[in-house]
Amino acid sequence: MIAYTQDVKSSLPHLYDPFSLVPYQDDRCQVASSRKCFQEDESKVQVDWTDSDSEHRVTRSTFTSLGELQAHQKSASTEPNGLRFISINQVNSWRPLNVTKEMFEEVGKLTRSSHVLHNLSLSFHDKFMATEAAFSSAPTFIWNEQCIEVAYILKYAFQKSNNDKPDSWTVRQTGVYQKYDTARNHSTWIFLNPTKDCLFQQRLMEILMSPFQCSQLMSHPLLIHNLLFATFFPTWREYIGSHEATVLTVSNTTMTERIQDPLRVNHHMLTSIRSVESRCLPLQALFRSFDKTLLILHKANNALRDCGSVQHLPWHKMDQLLDNYESHADAYLQAASFLQSRAATMAQLIADTFSFKNSHTAQEQSDYMLDLTSSTVDDSSTVRVITVVTLIYLPSTFMATLLGMNSFFEMDPETHKLIVSPQFWIFVVCAVPLTAVTVLYWWVRSKRHPKHAKGKVELLA
Repeated sequence: MIAYTQDVKSSLPHLYDPFSLVPYQDDRCQVASSRKCFQEDESKVQVDWTDSDSEHRVTRSTFTSLGELQAHQKSASTEPNGLRFISINQVNSWRPLNVTKEMFEEVGKLTRSSHVLHNLSLSFHDKFMATEAAFSSAPTFIWNEQCIEVAYILKYAFQKSNNDKPDSWTVRQTGVYQKYDTARNHSTWIFLNPTKDCLFQQRLMEILMSPFQCSQLMSHPLLIHNLLFATFFPTWREYIGSHEATVLTVSNTTMTERIQDPLRVNHHMLTSIRSVESRCLPLQALFRSFDKTLLILHKANNALRDCGSVQHLPWHKMDQLLDNYESHADAYLQAASFLQSRAATMAQLIADTFSFKNSHTAQEQSDYMLDLTSSTVDDSSTVRVITVVTLIYLPSTFMATLLGMNSFFEMDPETHKLIVSPQFWIFVVCAVPLTAVTVLYWWVRSKRHPKHAKGKVELLA
């Protein structure tokens, strides 16, 4: 017996880590390629790189090509007690990230990030409709002997223009990846922002330029999460309030008490209420996902305490802060659930009102048709009586008319006998064809009328 061996490594895809969520790199690359998560043209790329050392000195760099990133490899080493921020943006929230796939992988190599960073990129892709409205990419937490990693996507409400119309609100997302080196006390942050002028990014840069505020920010490795939450999370209250105002406007409309009166609601109101209901549907999933994010931040806070990176007091403050965010998320969840239920009830009430109004209109039409039918029956009875009377008097009337024609009939004064004129044929020649034409017209008309009526019925059907 001859045994053949084969190199198993050459036949299997590249394996990152058997404990990884995405052990096969090829799978993730295929999904990213199909979703068009990255730019294909390198002329449109940009990566903002900011480093802050232990003395709070800030160094900012912008890379617009893969070569510039690769050249930065030598100076990409982390300093103790420092911060690093890498920002990758989109043109808008429905467009790919402003990096190529090779540049994004290079950022991962330079920061030595795990697979969780690559999972975040799958949520930032080219799209033409609001897909994954209730999906926030499950938050991830990794803790080993070298570092602590946290990754999640925060979805938040954003008002596109300065007005209170519900249509001005949209839902955006920001991807967050943090890697904390427990040995060097260094945090690397990678943010995937929906636009370049992201408000959170602006506030973060302002804090970094202030040594005092930067020192406060570095008092706990997780405080930048609070900066992100404080910037975007409260907007959910305004978002819910704006849509609640739409529902209340319709709810406070005086609805008719009698179905006979004109309605004060219309189909446009029903459409707007249904729109509010559909916008509230994904909020429950988003707030529950935010609770999961707070849960992994609790785990990260405990891990920082266990490894000695934070003292008890900062740990306790962060623990309380996360608990307060959980309370606010629960309050927003209850408000969204109530608004959704109220919108559904109001929409059903308007639909029932339309149904009752249509039923009342149909009943009025039925009553009208009944009155019309009764009137037609009365007319038919009258016509029948007239017809019978006419049939009774028609022979005598005809004879009186015929005999009264002096041109054809005369009375002999001597013999008192009726004398028929030799010109009587004229009456026969005129009367018989006219009668024949009349009968023929009636016969043709009676034959064509059923076909015409049948054609109308088929057309309506």
